[in-house]
Amino acid sequence: MEEDLFKRFCNQRLGVSFFYHSKLTSDNNDNNQLILDNENSLLLKYEDLKFKIIKLSSEANIGLQLFGLENGLRSSLNENERLITEETKKRQKKNKKSSVAVGGNETACTTTVYPTQDGNVKIKRYLVSHDGQGYLLAFQDRVENFESEQSQNIIQTILDTFKFID
Repeated sequence: MEEDLFKRFCNQRLGVSFFYHSKLTSDNNDNNQLILDNENSLLLKYEDLKFKIIKLSSEANIGLQLFGLENGLRSSLNENERLITEETKKRQKKNKKSSVAVGGNETACTTTVYPTQDGNVKIKRYLVSHDGQGYLLAFQDRVENFESEQSQNIIQTILDTFKFID
């Protein structure tokens, strides 16, 4: 990418804000404004890199509270996916940052590989609980591109600037 230009996404209904690389777009891009796919999700993409955030339903939140983040995240995996890594981080103390905690909240994370007709796709998912509301964040790209500097910069910008709107 020739220039690193960033935009801010902020949506009260979804309850989140973050900065994202300007090359990311959504299918619902109206006059350069991102519009939710529905009231509870947003999909952004650039070439084969995709980022999706889903605000979980009340029923899913109850399940999350009963069964925990790890089980909730495992239940979101497709049967054809191969699990590579899995970890959970608790809420971090102020001034201590975790690469897994999202917005300072307890987070479960998995990395998987999913086979497609066009080649394997690597998917990194974060299941976050913020004041009882669950969110699923997913980043995916072709396996050969996922660890590239370009993809990692786009992913890290979103994670580093992700905030919950209370």
